[in-house]
Amino acid sequence: MIRGLVDISAFKRELSNSNELGFTDITYITFEAVTQVVLICFTGFVAARSGLLKVEGQKIISQLNVDLFTPCLVFTKLASSLSFKKMLDVIVIPIFYAVSTGISYICSRVTSSVFELNEPESDFVTAMAVFGNSNSLPVSLTLSLAYTMPGLLWEDEPDDTPDKVASRGILYLLIFQQLGQILRWSWGYNKLLRKRTSTELNRYPNRIALTDSGDDYERAGLLSDSSRPSSREMDRESSSEFGENSDDTFGDEQNHPGGEVSYTNQSLDASQEARLRYEPQVKNNWVLTTKISGGAARSLNRVANIRIVRNVLNFMNPPLYAMLVSITVASVPALQDMFFGEKKTFVRNTLTSAVEQLGSVSIPLILVVLGSNLAPSANIPPPSRHYTRIIFSSLLSRMILPSLIILPIVALCVKFVKISILDDPIFLIVAFILTISPPAIQLSQIIQINNIYQKEMSGVLFWSYVILTLPTTIFIVTASLEVLKWADK
Repeated sequence: MIRGLVDISAFKRELSNSNELGFTDITYITFEAVTQVVLICFTGFVAARSGLLKVEGQKIISQLNVDLFTPCLVFTKLASSLSFKKMLDVIVIPIFYAVSTGISYICSRVTSSVFELNEPESDFVTAMAVFGNSNSLPVSLTLSLAYTMPGLLWEDEPDDTPDKVASRGILYLLIFQQLGQILRWSWGYNKLLRKRTSTELNRYPNRIALTDSGDDYERAGLLSDSSRPSSREMDRESSSEFGENSDDTFGDEQNHPGGEVSYTNQSLDASQEARLRYEPQVKNNWVLTTKISGGAARSLNRVANIRIVRNVLNFMNPPLYAMLVSITVASVPALQDMFFGEKKTFVRNTLTSAVEQLGSVSIPLILVVLGSNLAPSANIPPPSRHYTRIIFSSLLSRMILPSLIILPIVALCVKFVKISILDDPIFLIVAFILTISPPAIQLSQIIQINNIYQKEMSGVLFWSYVILTLPTTIFIVTASLEVLKWADK
């Protein structure tokens, strides 16, 4: 639902084109955008508390969303908007995405280290930090500001209008969103938020686990370095064993001076005769062994190639397949016109319309599941021992620390780097909103599918969306206005 949860025509009718937008106006617009998201989430919360939407139902909806509705949304929004020219014009966005993701990753790792979180907990915090919401809330807010905030018309765009401003903002969000989708459903789904065993979730380095035997310590990787045999001791044991065997092996040689053995002419003749009989056999065996080795090598290469293909296929998932198809369609103008052209073709009226309707279900379902996660069932696993640390680290790494680094960088680039879309005022708004946006709602899908840290996810979503989103968004929009004034001087 790339148009978001806001009716553009309603904004045109209700909002005036004033020359100034005060702090109260910004607060009201932001409050409206956040409230729309909260109301839809609230329906999921009520459904979960009343027992209408149980845990199993939530998992089924999440899986259905991942396998069907989200791929349809990705295809319709990406394939219809991209082109080679737009890919070149918006090259700054992938750079911005890489820089912001890298800074968020570093912040999450530093925070996790400070709070002494284990590997799965650190990976969870990293996922919360690097995967921000780039869809529902930012889209609603960008559309609101495009039609109300003065000074967003771009001088480089001929006959620029609020409609064009909104379209550019949506395009920037779309590209950023698809980059995040690729990383979220690959690195996030397969590594950071993958399924974990109870042993992995409760493994804490340099701590003694509550187990009864040393074997359990060893399997859990919890033995201290001092309790393991050192390499010097292992070498000494190996050398002593070798020394015992060497006495038996070379004992006959030690009975002769210099370790040499004298042979008679008869033994030499016998050995020559044996060698003459043995050499052809060795040669034949060598040829046979070479052939077998060559065949084995080819078989191993074939197995290795099959394994690589299998790993790639295991790495893929429906949203990633949808992205590949979208890029293919967007790269072929004839296909793009057939699916999304202005001419109402048979494919446009049937297949494309059906896929668009399926994709439009994705965002509301995500928000409903998000609301249901705020009322977790008693059947889900209990919180981890570091529940509070995980939530605080996630919020700090997502909405606080990265903004202190990224926002000054973006402001300086807008002021002094006069290239590409950095001159577009709506790009600054989008960049600021994305920097401080809460964690992506789709992370709750992955968490529920893989059945890990569900209570922690509920806590992060509650504090980020219900408590922090409104004040941080008001701050970020106000700051972007001030940066725009500063950049124009």
